[in-house]
Amino acid sequence: MAETLTELSQRNEAFWIGLALFLLGIITPETLLLGELELSGVLVWVGGGILMVRVLVGIYRILRTTAEAGIFGYREGKQNDR
Repeated sequence: MAETLTELSQRNEAFWIGLALFLLGIITPETLLLGELELSGVLVWVGGGILMVRVLVGIYRILRTTAEAGIFGYREGKQNDR
């Protein structure tokens, strides 16, 4: 139970960090530079990247859980038919 809560909180933290960086990049003026790169663009890319990874991981977990449940249900159905 504690491991699950830790994983959930870490996923939530990654989402909020990504969203904060993305929004900070949007409101940051384009005149601020990080070396030769615009700071706002870097923040948008990093924040958007974190958000996209979180979405893809979420989709993967939903599909994996659905497949596992389908396989389990199929096996139970086959056992009940005997």
